[in-house]
Amino acid sequence: MSAKRKRATAEAEVPLTPTVDGEPPAWANFRSELGDTLPWFRAVQGGIYHKDGLAWGVLISRDSGERSYIDEEVVITRIGGSCSRNANGDLVHVKDQEKNDLMVKCLLNSMEQKVPVGIIIGEHNTVLGKRVPHPYNVMDYFRITNIWFECSGKRRAAKVRYEKLDLQSKSWWADKGSLPPPSPEERDFTSRPTSAECNACSHKSFQVFHEGWMCLQPSCTRFFKIEGLVAPANLTYHQKFLSYRMAPDLVMKPHHSLIPDLLSTLDENDASVATSRVAWKGIVCPQCRKCISRKFWKGWKCSDDGTSIATQPQHLCTFEKMTRMPIMSLRSVIDTLEIAPQKRAFIPDDRFMIPEVDDNSLAPYRRLVYIIPRVGHITHLVSNRDINDHPNGPNTMFTQLQLADLGLQRFPLSNAVVPGTLTAHFAVNYGNPYKYVAPVNCKGFDEAPGVVLHALGRLQWATEKTVHLAGHKSYPPNEILVLGYFADMKIGYHDDGETSLGPTIATLSLGSRSIMQIRMKSKYYKGQSSRNTLLENDPVLPGCAFQLQRQTWKTEFERGMITQSKYDQCRNEFFKSHRTQCEAKPCIKLQIHHGDMVVMHGESLQRYYEHEVVPENKLRFALTARHIKAEHVDPKDTHKGDFTLAGNQLYNGI
Repeated sequence: MSAKRKRATAEAEVPLTPTVDGEPPAWANFRSELGDTLPWFRAVQGGIYHKDGLAWGVLISRDSGERSYIDEEVVITRIGGSCSRNANGDLVHVKDQEKNDLMVKCLLNSMEQKVPVGIIIGEHNTVLGKRVPHPYNVMDYFRITNIWFECSGKRRAAKVRYEKLDLQSKSWWADKGSLPPPSPEERDFTSRPTSAECNACSHKSFQVFHEGWMCLQPSCTRFFKIEGLVAPANLTYHQKFLSYRMAPDLVMKPHHSLIPDLLSTLDENDASVATSRVAWKGIVCPQCRKCISRKFWKGWKCSDDGTSIATQPQHLCTFEKMTRMPIMSLRSVIDTLEIAPQKRAFIPDDRFMIPEVDDNSLAPYRRLVYIIPRVGHITHLVSNRDINDHPNGPNTMFTQLQLADLGLQRFPLSNAVVPGTLTAHFAVNYGNPYKYVAPVNCKGFDEAPGVVLHALGRLQWATEKTVHLAGHKSYPPNEILVLGYFADMKIGYHDDGETSLGPTIATLSLGSRSIMQIRMKSKYYKGQSSRNTLLENDPVLPGCAFQLQRQTWKTEFERGMITQSKYDQCRNEFFKSHRTQCEAKPCIKLQIHHGDMVVMHGESLQRYYEHEVVPENKLRFALTARHIKAEHVDPKDTHKGDFTLAGNQLYNGI
């Protein structure tokens, strides 16, 4: 039985009774929804969200460590880090934790600075002993009262005690029907656990465990020993350690709202806010309290819409909030709109490849060509004010795209580390289906707004001209992917190397400026995969790590001077003693402005290199056209790619 199945079986056998008394103030189906919605828990992975040296939020999920504890007001867990999964799939400490470990340090800082932390409990947690209502449930704000070290197996491990900040209200995770908590006037805030000073190191420690007092100073010779003997494995907490409470502290206030009310602060008539960073954050549903990521260009829907993971149960809340999207002017997203030079100068940068500069072949565009030998080429067609101002040109298209009902959405990433993670951009596809990094809704060209077909005409022209100038045959695009970016959205490093694609990808950029960077893929840069497996066919690309040595062995092998086994042996031995952990640095950097087009050509380009695009302002559209090979199109979808451009949809380069 696999480790994953063993854990699932064990969890299924744990009796989860009685039921909890209420509902959490907010909940989520996916961890990514928490990060989109809660400012105090943005952790993509790990159990503790920390920033600026402080801990802000904690997730208690499947494995909280030995001697974990949860009651109505106290939570005790291990501090994450220094762990790895064993053969049974359990987290075990692989090295000692120290006070200067990052997680320990951040929690200590939060305790000293009186910063409460929010706690979320997951459905796979078994310490509570009750079935929680949802996959992820917000508990409340807690203060950190104690951090100490103890032995976990043969390792030194850190533990933390949290105490609920609000001691007046009954916790929703309390037993159903249990009595309300005592009032502050009825509580004893003076009692503390028994403490003693160690005779060996003079460190003062609380008595944490019922079995006896022990020194909790890790460097002490009597650390974690009771009367000189190693502490037993089956320790239990002393009741005084569990029951004592800290007096209310008026200074201790959460820095963030436990549940933010984003919608109350959004002005739908303010264009400067409509596509800002905060506008695409998640909200808490006012009807069912679910954390909702913004999947739609115009707003939020609480119920599932077909983009959720199939294993997640359907959620049928009827709440939705679609906002008015004021038209953003070019001036609001392009700082230099009226003062930009008529022809942008190219300024060389020694850190990146220098292109061939051509002002004649495709005038009035300036043509910058980056050639990667044996791989392909990238052509940057630099626009200018005359091109952008032309009727049906980029300026008009920018406004038309905002007015059109494109159907833009964010979709779950296909290979996300964290399930449910959405793309950091909105997308819709027209023409033949194309999935790229996420499965995108695909509409036929007969559903495409006129502005999309105008963009297709420009990209068809750019594809034909640039590929022809390179002396190659061009394949007309039959698909166009429209991406929309709000402030701080981007698309990370990826390639467009699907086998269904032709060798050319052409993109038109509208709106704010963006930076596009191209770099060699990690395995081709290093000569081996992430698991240190040698490349069967190492291309030894220009600029790769250890290029000279790798090329020498490759040449000897290709000439029959050494055998395959000798070739592999040489590389293995060399890489073991000359490891490089860094990724390849970007070799090409493009500053892409409003109206510019970029054409990437060469199947090897997508195989060996990857690119990222980071916009710099509040609104950008990128329209990318490709040729989808006929044999990769499902017969039922072939009609979607049928189109004939006519009239002003055709583009002549002006």
